[in-house]
Amino acid sequence: METGNQYKVISIFSAWRILIPIALGLGISGFMIGRSMNADVFNQVDWGLKTIFWLALALFGLLLRDFMNMIRIRQLTGKHLSWKKSFQVIMLWEFGASVTPAVIGGGAVAFFIVHKEGIPFGRSTATVMITSLLDELFFVLTVPFIFLILRSQGFLGSTLAGLPMSQEWVFWLGYFYIVFLMLFITTALFVLPRQFKKLIVFLFHFPFLRRWQSKAEKMGNDLITASKEMRGQSFAFWVKNLFVTFVAWTARFFIINCIIMAFMPSVDHFALFSRQMIMWVVMLISPTPGSSGIAEWMFSDYLGMFVLVGLAPLLAVIWRLMTFYYYLIIGSLVLPVWVRRVFNAKT
Repeated sequence: METGNQYKVISIFSAWRILIPIALGLGISGFMIGRSMNADVFNQVDWGLKTIFWLALALFGLLLRDFMNMIRIRQLTGKHLSWKKSFQVIMLWEFGASVTPAVIGGGAVAFFIVHKEGIPFGRSTATVMITSLLDELFFVLTVPFIFLILRSQGFLGSTLAGLPMSQEWVFWLGYFYIVFLMLFITTALFVLPRQFKKLIVFLFHFPFLRRWQSKAEKMGNDLITASKEMRGQSFAFWVKNLFVTFVAWTARFFIINCIIMAFMPSVDHFALFSRQMIMWVVMLISPTPGSSGIAEWMFSDYLGMFVLVGLAPLLAVIWRLMTFYYYLIIGSLVLPVWVRRVFNAKT
């Protein structure tokens, strides 16, 4: 059985699942670079200490985000995970998110990883759901705030923070998808956990799922227990985790600000941040693994106004190296170590 589970884990991160997002990302990047790259643009870039400083700051933002996510996963699991285990879980979680469609996310992979760390089914489900809830809450709260500021400054006219009105429906589709997920998780975990358990058990009555019915029953019971525990957490517990979530996402957005500052004399940081907010909402409903191709195209087309003409596609590659390929590489290195640890511990 353990050997079969090992095979399932490895199959999730199979070579073709990794190569598809890489091919999509590099393909779009190569096309964008070939279409708009101008060698003379390099002569206009200041290749001094300023570039090194801002790229180092971008790297710091990346590490800060990972550290915040490690703090959050330890808090949500009752500090069941050590710092080393938290690092491995976060890296594999990001790895899973990189090889699955963005609209699906890495939740299913994350649930399996957290559970294999010895955390009960229900608590693992609650941990992944609350993590998603906190992430969705960041966008649900921040996007309207950004909009109010943009509207007060007269930036919302025929475009939505630079997104043409003909494409605005994509943004609203993504935003209301996030709102729906937030409401669903809140209801399932905090309002109607027993009904959610009944739904899970009902679904596992179908013939092709029936062999896992007993596990579904146990997961439902564990989920109710986890729900009671989470509802009993202090106000400070939720404030701390929400704060950590906001810092993690802000650090992620700040990476692009740093990369652009490394190659440009100045940038309107708030305008750039607000455009990223809109861009990420659209990317969250991307059908491609890790938003591959979509992310590179949106960076070049949607954030190109902040950089020299022809430079955006190259900066998009640097950005994806730090926030996407980084997790593919680290995840590939962590995976065999994690598999040996969690499965050997069972033997």
